Amino acid sequence: MTERPNSLHIPEHANIVIAGAGSIGCFVGGLLAARGQRVCLLGRPRIIDAIREGGLRLADGEDLDIALDPEQLALSTTPECLADADIIILAAKSLVTEAIAEDIARFAPPHAIVMSLQNGVRNPRILREKLQQTVVATMIPFNVVLSEGNRFQRTTFTAEIVMEWQPELASFLSSELITFTPQKEFNEIAWGKLLLNINNAINALGGLPVKQQLMDPKWRRLMAHVVEESMQVMSAAGIQHQSVAPVSMKVFCWILRLPTWLFQRIANSMLKVDPEARASMWEDLQQKRLTEIDEFQGLIMELAEAHHCSADLNRRIYQLIKDAEQAGEGSPGLSVESIRNA
Repeated sequence: MTERPNSLHIPEHANIVIAGAGSIGCFVGGLLAARGQRVCLLGRPRIIDAIREGGLRLADGEDLDIALDPEQLALSTTPECLADADIIILAAKSLVTEAIAEDIARFAPPHAIVMSLQNGVRNPRILREKLQQTVVATMIPFNVVLSEGNRFQRTTFTAEIVMEWQPELASFLSSELITFTPQKEFNEIAWGKLLLNINNAINALGGLPVKQQLMDPKWRRLMAHVVEESMQVMSAAGIQHQSVAPVSMKVFCWILRLPTWLFQRIANSMLKVDPEARASMWEDLQQKRLTEIDEFQGLIMELAEAHHCSADLNRRIYQLIKDAEQAGEGSPGLSVESIRNA
């Protein structure tokens, strides 16, 4: 591995490659292209072919409604397109981080900036171990679903992406459509996001829209329980976190346990969720794909084992997701009782 450059090189007309252009990657790449950036989407043939035939549509259930012609984007299903990249936004699942890192190492120029727009907290470390390029960790707080072959809809109403402290890069990428916010305490924020992502598995196992689950006190108590258990494990490991919710995670768990009428009143002032929104892990099960459970419950279990503390609920949820992956029949549609008693 050669020495990394000391400063970022951002050409005025930078070429941006979205590596692993799925739902998140196409949405972010589309917003960048819509404000005039040079963007290439590198993804699976199923998605790229649909965009090549019908363009790219972006929506958020409110005011956002953008249609991009195929000519406004470069499209690729092979990694050779990385050779011209100045900025690589890695939006693939954690399961393929190492494989894409090999493609970046083979094709991308040394000056390219690699942004890990992925779930979990371990991907930036993996990339830094394998690449000579500068790696910038980022965190995306919203979810995107593919509602048609080429229509990507954001299901939570925010357009801010948090990233490590690189103000020049954040300024270059930000626009009225999407904001990149540099944070000096990024690592703590990433762990705070993981605490919210811990509940993805609960949504995937239940199979209900997130909003419907949130209106059920049994599901909310289960969510609070798994977050609190995870915080205890992180505390035992000496890991600090910063909440990405409008309140601390401790208060967040307290709010989850309130009566539904009071919870709804508070929640309406804090967050907006599309009525049909589900976690990406639910979509993975529906599509018979492996999930990122190892980056969520799996990581909490590893920490618990290393620091000799309990993670029984996380362990139960982890095994249920693994069982669902192996069954290959989509979300098992479990009840709260089934999850607790597994």
